[in-house]
Amino acid sequence: MGVNRLEPKLLTVGDLFGDGEAVYTVPVYQRNYAWRAEQIEQLISDIQDAIVDGEDGYFLGNLIVTRRKSPTTDYEVIDGQQRLTTLYLLLTMLAGTRGGFDKSLQDRLRYESRPRATEALRRIAAEMPRRSASIPHTPTSDDAAIHAGFNVIRQFFNQHPELRDEATRADFEKFLRSKVTLVRACLPPKTDLNRYFEIMNTRGQQLQQVDIVKARLMSHLPNEAERACFAWIWDACADMESYVQMSLTRGEVRLRGELFGEDWSWLVVRKFKTLLEHHQSAETDGTNGTRGKTSTSLDEALTRYAAIGTSTTNVDVDNVRFRSTIEFPAFLLHVLKVVNDDEEEEEGHLDDKRLIKRFDESVRAATSSRARWVREFAVSLLNCRNLFDAFVLKRQYTATNGDDGDWSLQRLLKRKSRGRPTPGYVNSFSGVGADVEEDGDVDPTTSELLLLQSMLRVTYTSPRTMHWITQLLKFLGGSEPSAVGGSEVVDLLRRHARDKVKEAFFGDEQPVGFNVSRVVFTYLDYLLLTDQRNSEFRFSFRNSIEHFYPQHPDEQQSGAKVSAECIDLLGNLALVSVSANAKFSNSLPKAKAENFRLSIELQSPKLQLMAAVTREHGWGGAQVRAHHEAMVERLLSDIRPTPRRGASRDGHR
Repeated sequence: MGVNRLEPKLLTVGDLFGDGEAVYTVPVYQRNYAWRAEQIEQLISDIQDAIVDGEDGYFLGNLIVTRRKSPTTDYEVIDGQQRLTTLYLLLTMLAGTRGGFDKSLQDRLRYESRPRATEALRRIAAEMPRRSASIPHTPTSDDAAIHAGFNVIRQFFNQHPELRDEATRADFEKFLRSKVTLVRACLPPKTDLNRYFEIMNTRGQQLQQVDIVKARLMSHLPNEAERACFAWIWDACADMESYVQMSLTRGEVRLRGELFGEDWSWLVVRKFKTLLEHHQSAETDGTNGTRGKTSTSLDEALTRYAAIGTSTTNVDVDNVRFRSTIEFPAFLLHVLKVVNDDEEEEEGHLDDKRLIKRFDESVRAATSSRARWVREFAVSLLNCRNLFDAFVLKRQYTATNGDDGDWSLQRLLKRKSRGRPTPGYVNSFSGVGADVEEDGDVDPTTSELLLLQSMLRVTYTSPRTMHWITQLLKFLGGSEPSAVGGSEVVDLLRRHARDKVKEAFFGDEQPVGFNVSRVVFTYLDYLLLTDQRNSEFRFSFRNSIEHFYPQHPDEQQSGAKVSAECIDLLGNLALVSVSANAKFSNSLPKAKAENFRLSIELQSPKLQLMAAVTREHGWGGAQVRAHHEAMVERLLSDIRPTPRRGASRDGHR
């Protein structure tokens, strides 16, 4: 090919790293490896799902590279380094579990001017033990995420029985190498990379499944006005980082009051016909501009694409501090389950890869006309977004809670600033009006729900498994939101969690070791926190099962020994972060309890109890069994039927 032509090539993952002497270099201007458990686990789950579903293959997308000036085949990674690094770590882990290292991977991926990151890849390959413990390391800014990513992969395989089986794992590796593909697109050597990034960030938007679903649903509506109204609702709901009252009526205070009531809190218009009238009225007044148009000229389209990612300055820009629990495709599937009154909890029903299929099936099955179904879905979508914003937790980023944010459960209401109406936020069950101080102390009911929902959020990290959101939206849809009692929501979510714990732990035989489901640990921590009442503990993402007495203890340390039959009991286990698991390494319980007090405080209330026992009595077989029996009894005491709680737990606005 000529020097000025793009060179795309479809490659399997095996071919990607087995392509002659090809080396991939991540340039210094790229950010560090940044994928966390959610993205890594999602990638592995997607590949496993493709295998289970009998798919012929799985396409990962594009890897954009350019040839570097080098006597060898050296590709500079322009776009796709997160997936590339994850694939490298995944192949390294799979080879290590077979007792060796895949030499075809050696030095195939490196980081320019980041020797620690490159060395981390080499060390992981060289020191990959066959045992289940995480690889310890002393973290630096360059290599910490690489070690953490590798340990996430290891833990995921250890904690999923279908992937622990040697034969199944071999099938997974074979499929990964020979059936998982991506396009390696090699840019011409003299490509202006600044221009490339500019184009990708403004006009390189790919058509997504949500766009296809939107277009298909709109095609069932009979005229331009209805299609414009539908697009108005859809686009507002798609802005998951903003409360829907704001995104639907940006800069239109009068319209906001008409749609969401005098205090702006709850949707009061529940018919598509009325929404259409409001939308047409706003169009006539000129307040909507071109927002609702469904067709544009080429110049208008280019202008819109160029504006993607830019902010608009107006009096309503105040929502950037919130981040949604889920993204819009997942939210659409929850709403679809609510509309269809679907009670099943199969992961496939919340799989955004099947978004088009799920909507096509629903439209075909509609008992009324398809146009009517689409109108009713639009209203349900808007109502569910309003409920979702007020009753499902978010991450909130303010000057007082740091870069990582904090869990938030707030509803929007109208305030006044300098005589002008402006949006404000109060705790969802605070029971007060617009005169309450914003970001004030969290009331007890909201606090309990935050604890419960954050427990569920860190337990079910994949959007496909967040069935608790569907249940909550269905429940809320049957009541006036202003009359919803906090205790009712608590009871609903606790029943959901109890059912999951019973299913996971109290079957024919109690699971041990890595077979203990994540929900058992997180719900136990939740129960222990409710016992304490005044704890400042915050749930965070944890996905490593820690053996407090290690499976492979450090022989240089002294302490009580735990028998093999006790090591894998729930009493010896806790759920911690990958980084904490690596820190603890193979240290004995006494060393962990004394040397990592702060880490233990942050990780798990259950682990705090274990460390406290260790400091006072040591940690041997007797302590493991006693703690095990206490934890099992605590779960059983919650699962057993209990008298109905009194009205003191209710929270009303």
